[in-house]
Amino acid sequence: MDTGSSIALLIRSDTPSSDDCNLAEILDFFGVPWTALTVSEANGGNVASLTASHPQFSILTSAPCLAETLQPCKAGTFPAWLAAAASVFVYGFQAVDPCRALLRQITGDPEADIRGIDAWPITVSVTDAFPDMCGPMSALRIQLEPGAADAALVIRDGGELQSIVGAPEGHLFAGFAYSGVRFFADASLAMVDIRERAATYFDVKKRFAGAVPVVMYLKWSFRDVCWTASETNACLIIDDPPLRPRYGFLDFGELLQLANKQRFATTIAFIPWNWHRTNRDTVAAFRKNSEKLSVCVHGCDHTRSEFAARSADLLDRKLKTARCRMQSLLNETALDHENVMVFPQGAFSPEAVSALKRHGFVAAVNTEVAPADDASNETTLADLWSVAIVRYGGFSIYTRRYIDHGIENFAFDGILGKPCFVAGHHDLFRGHGSELAEFLRQLASLRWKLCWRTLGDAVCHSYSIRPDGVTIIVKMFAEQLRIENMEAMTRRIQVVKQEPQVDSLKDVTVNQDVVAYECMDGCIRMIVDIPPGRTADIRCVYHEQPDAFAHSESVSYRLGVAVRRYLSELRDNYGYLFRFRV
Repeated sequence: MDTGSSIALLIRSDTPSSDDCNLAEILDFFGVPWTALTVSEANGGNVASLTASHPQFSILTSAPCLAETLQPCKAGTFPAWLAAAASVFVYGFQAVDPCRALLRQITGDPEADIRGIDAWPITVSVTDAFPDMCGPMSALRIQLEPGAADAALVIRDGGELQSIVGAPEGHLFAGFAYSGVRFFADASLAMVDIRERAATYFDVKKRFAGAVPVVMYLKWSFRDVCWTASETNACLIIDDPPLRPRYGFLDFGELLQLANKQRFATTIAFIPWNWHRTNRDTVAAFRKNSEKLSVCVHGCDHTRSEFAARSADLLDRKLKTARCRMQSLLNETALDHENVMVFPQGAFSPEAVSALKRHGFVAAVNTEVAPADDASNETTLADLWSVAIVRYGGFSIYTRRYIDHGIENFAFDGILGKPCFVAGHHDLFRGHGSELAEFLRQLASLRWKLCWRTLGDAVCHSYSIRPDGVTIIVKMFAEQLRIENMEAMTRRIQVVKQEPQVDSLKDVTVNQDVVAYECMDGCIRMIVDIPPGRTADIRCVYHEQPDAFAHSESVSYRLGVAVRRYLSELRDNYGYLFRFRV
């Protein structure tokens, strides 16, 4: 039985290229151990001792490097060390004679060729016959935008050839065996640089080459050592509605019926300003169906860019006011809220993220991935591929997507191990939610373990794991982690959490008991034993923020907020009745 590879062997030129460095960064990101071997070292016979100490390994290399490495070999033969690899991943097939000759050598097809992609857009098809590698992307057809792919491999069909990602021009990603060696050929000319700054969400329709094939391969080949997720947590997040029977196209009765039918969970991003404007029956439905319906915090007054502010004092007052209002909602209606922030209009500042941490929030969830206005953007592609962005003060910002991002992006997030957070407003329920219902059916049809939870529960269950001998390492993101032990024996885990502001950390608790932890390299680490059938509730408790006065704004400001809220509701409740001609 194929159990995967334990180490990656990178074959590269004597002077590492930018793609060599990019590939190494991707390996580090996924936690795959690797060692490098230059072409001259490989040809010099310095491989035997290396491979002997790592009996399970896979090779990753560019086509030019592999062509140079195999140059001394006779046609149809490979070095013993290469034949011993579990598999060989090759990318960077340039349309030049050495790469063309290599393709023909490793496929055994004398007419194999490399073809550039000129016609746009193109539709690529992901195979349904390799779910272990393609996962939730299996069987998808994706229309790529110009520049998303750069080349295709034309290989004669045969019994050993499997198209993993195909296009009319040829194979973008294919697997085949030749002379006893299992190859995976990626037509991508270059590897994506995950250190690149990112101002918006990652889109596989725009950035397919150099990203999707290598991620598929690594998550499959190194599944025994790389960071992974045991499940994909999902939640539908609806912004803005007050807790009334109907808001715009959203009817809470219809929402609950749909949730019961298709078994999903919804969290309302609730504007604290609306705390006193609730309907008794609607609130009762939330309390009765707490596993399907919940509310989280959506700003404070929901004014434009209120959490893009840079002033710590102003942010503290805003959060104090928001929390007081949510406490009033609890006191008035007995409806508690989830301690998660969704930023209004998606706008946030680095200071706002730190303020959330000071005020005891568990996490933030957002559509925008970079700070607003004049704040420096430190977000990278690696942050977007991670379970959550922890770039700003070590506090987690989980990303979410609108359904028009496309099912392929939700599926790729699933391969990466990210949660499935679907964002929308009341208009998502136009036509009694028919479009939403169809999208939810698409999500349910993907090959993954999708677990619908309310938002607070979902973020607490969204973490990464990897084995480490008898211990399992768990990478914690939110300020609270829940992990169950469904096994028949006690499970030992080592929890690791990035914490650059360790002085602000007061305690770490497990099921409310204070536990010991150590600080190392900007992270906190602790060992937790979970008995059979039990759950560990792990929390980071920070020093309390000195009381800030609740928001006390001028009469004109309060009047402006009220006008904005009422006009927004007028637009959402009745705007669809009007048609404008331009």
